[in-house]
Amino acid sequence: MLIAAEVLIVGMAIYSLGGGATFASGMHRVEFTPAAVAPLAAGTSPHVVIDDSQSRVHVSISNDELVHVQDLTQMHGVVFSTTSYPQLRVTRTADGVRIERPSTPHLGIDIFGFNIESIEVSVPSGSHLEIARCSGADVSGIAGGVSVRSQDGHVTLADLDGSVDARSDDGYVDARNVRGDRLALETMDGHVALHQVAVASLTATTHDGRIEVRDLTLVGERPDATLHTGDGSIKVYLTPNANLTVDASTSDGHVYVDGSSLGRDDDSAQRSIRLGSGAGKMTIGTADGSIHIFTNGASQSD
Repeated sequence: MLIAAEVLIVGMAIYSLGGGATFASGMHRVEFTPAAVAPLAAGTSPHVVIDDSQSRVHVSISNDELVHVQDLTQMHGVVFSTTSYPQLRVTRTADGVRIERPSTPHLGIDIFGFNIESIEVSVPSGSHLEIARCSGADVSGIAGGVSVRSQDGHVTLADLDGSVDARSDDGYVDARNVRGDRLALETMDGHVALHQVAVASLTATTHDGRIEVRDLTLVGERPDATLHTGDGSIKVYLTPNANLTVDASTSDGHVYVDGSSLGRDDDSAQRSIRLGSGAGKMTIGTADGSIHIFTNGASQSD
């Protein structure tokens, strides 16, 4: 810890020599107290935009069809910073509500103490939710469509209807009981998990991690799904009576259908199967890992 403190002091000195705030003026004690926010009336289906790159965001359904915002951020201790931590801004817009924490370019390093950066938002169930920036998110109950962009942190989605689009630059993505026209999930680093999903269009992508899909139903006349990982295995449990043409390929691994493989000895494998009428299309691919497809809905012991 002494070495770390010395490195920190040297860093501060370099920063001040480079034209930043002096070390003495930059050191200060912080006791951040979030401001209270009064509930807002924005109709039964407002467009709610959240932009807070520093906080984990929790969104659920309100009981009174109002938009409630609570800043749970806590900061206690001594920090080096050129500016104070900003309060949330909550404003009524033409079509809904905007919740944002202003970006303030500054150098801030915790020395002693702790900080928790989190906000809770409850909205009418018919809301269209757009999380433009966050450090992870938990969203449940929304019926008007959801879009999430997380710079750093996992994303969990539950009990949603409508078009859903979620991306994390660093963290897993988990979706449960999602129904609608379109579901698109992507993470740059982490696994992707889907449970009880029924959609017409599905895209699930991870650049580094496994993909697991259970109780998947693709609806509509010509549904389509694409599952791809750059490094990891893929398991897909389809509901019985699926009508799909499935094309699966791996550059390093095997493709198993209901527990059996083609029995090839080389490192790569490709396999196409037709289920029911084969009207829908599913493409499954991994650069490194095996693919397991279960067509009978079994998911308890596999």
